[in-house]
Amino acid sequence: MKGREMELTKILIIFTSIDFSNNKFHGEIPHSIGDLKSLYVLSLSHNEFSGPIPASIGNLTQLGSLDLSVNKLTGTIPVELASLTFISFLNLSHNRLVGKIPEGPQFQTFSAASFEGNLGLYGCPVDTSCIKKGTGVSSPRFQTEEVHLKKEIDWDYVSAALGFAVAFGSTVWLTLHCKRWREIFFGKVDQIYLKFFPRW
Repeated sequence: MKGREMELTKILIIFTSIDFSNNKFHGEIPHSIGDLKSLYVLSLSHNEFSGPIPASIGNLTQLGSLDLSVNKLTGTIPVELASLTFISFLNLSHNRLVGKIPEGPQFQTFSAASFEGNLGLYGCPVDTSCIKKGTGVSSPRFQTEEVHLKKEIDWDYVSAALGFAVAFGSTVWLTLHCKRWREIFFGKVDQIYLKFFPRW
């Protein structure tokens, strides 16, 4: 509970959410945090935690939200965090982290705001290494993705064209090979014609 001093001796590993934000906790984040395999949300922001980010957080394969912002964390961002495939929210801002930001499928989706306030960090997305200086042109990786997107087939148009072809082909086939259908079809055509061009 916020605003009260309590001694927490044990955390159940079945916990899915831990929010210890906006307290005055200090010291290092324990390596054993990685044993809480069911965690989906972990927020330790706005405290005074110091030391490195435990690499064991990479063991939290279900983690969807990680907020360690506004602490005094030092060292590099563990590469193990880049393997968190379900993480959709990340905030490591305003610490004392250094080194290159790890590359990973999810890490590439976060903006510079997730890492701001760490003057020692470099790499995408906090600096210009992803963009050619002064040109605003995307890096080769992003250019490749853009070319790939342009080459992708627009399946909406394909589906519409295919549906039209099937419907038209079915109508023609039935008209040619089914006498009953042919009588109905031309009967409808005559009705429509007479509706717009009545006989005098």
